[in-house]
Amino acid sequence: MKKHKSDAKTILTRLGGLSDYLTGLNANGGKTGCFDLPMEILQKNMLFDVSVLYKISNVIGNRLILEIVKILDPDGLRPDLKEGRKLRLFLDKPDKTHVNEVMAFLNKRISHINVPGEGCDIIGYVYLPESFGGDYLFGGDFCGHESSIKDYEVASVEIMCNFLSAILLKTQFKQQAEYDDLTGLFNSGKIKQKVETLLKRFERKPVSTACIAMGDIDFFKRINDTYGHIQGDLVLKKVGDLLSNSLRGVFDVAGRYGGEEFLLIFDETDEIQAFHIIERLRKTIEQTPFEQADRTGKPLDHQYLNITMSFGIAGLYRDPGIQTATDWIRQADKALYESKQNGRNRTTLFKGE
Repeated sequence: MKKHKSDAKTILTRLGGLSDYLTGLNANGGKTGCFDLPMEILQKNMLFDVSVLYKISNVIGNRLILEIVKILDPDGLRPDLKEGRKLRLFLDKPDKTHVNEVMAFLNKRISHINVPGEGCDIIGYVYLPESFGGDYLFGGDFCGHESSIKDYEVASVEIMCNFLSAILLKTQFKQQAEYDDLTGLFNSGKIKQKVETLLKRFERKPVSTACIAMGDIDFFKRINDTYGHIQGDLVLKKVGDLLSNSLRGVFDVAGRYGGEEFLLIFDETDEIQAFHIIERLRKTIEQTPFEQADRTGKPLDHQYLNITMSFGIAGLYRDPGIQTATDWIRQADKALYESKQNGRNRTTLFKGE
């Protein structure tokens, strides 16, 4: 039984829309989201029964370790391919079922060796530097005896791999330029830029309201000195998660300002509203058990740390004399200093110089 013949014109049309699709993806949407449309094209337009995405997890000796990240198999034709499963493949003697996966990895290009009735018929290689998480393989399987793969189908998979490599690189470079690796929040440069943008908008529309809040983890140096820097990093990451979960969509923005300090922006929000938001967040942090780990990062059973934060809030509308983003941030920082001086684990509103 041969593979159903695909339509070259339809595939070309879908590839034309792939570039727009990939470039339009949110940089925070995750790497694997880039593969959704290519996997759909493999199945629906190239008429493969199954499409699959592998993450190259590791190479140990002569073994390639792949993790199955996604699979489109509506008829359940490949029960051996389950999301989350890891495959350990011999590089020197690949089995028939996974010969294309091994050859695509070794040659860093498309492999479409036809082994009748065995494994995926075509596998593409998508490059991503190790510092960005490593490479991917993806491809399709026609569950018949003859794959009958056409040259234009091979070329189409190659085009998709090149598109994917390029967009993933671009996305990751943008991620590094704007986001803090540890917390996932905006980094210092980007959050300051957001403050400056809001301040410029205020100059054009002075009737609007906005607030910023500076937050600082209480006794953070003591955490590092007592439990080690790995524990400190775990605390920072958890705080980043809690801040992200507290944001109100487009109205709020959070970033790691530096060290254990965080800067939050509340657009179209007055001081009272911002105070209530921050107080809810402060209490959430106070009530959250932070998992304790040993100095290698291994979690300790049933051992937790109590973490608190102090905050300072400054509203823009109350002081139209603010000239720069630094002026505004300095006011929030002064309010934060008062919170620290008055016992920590509290929120203070800036009340003037």
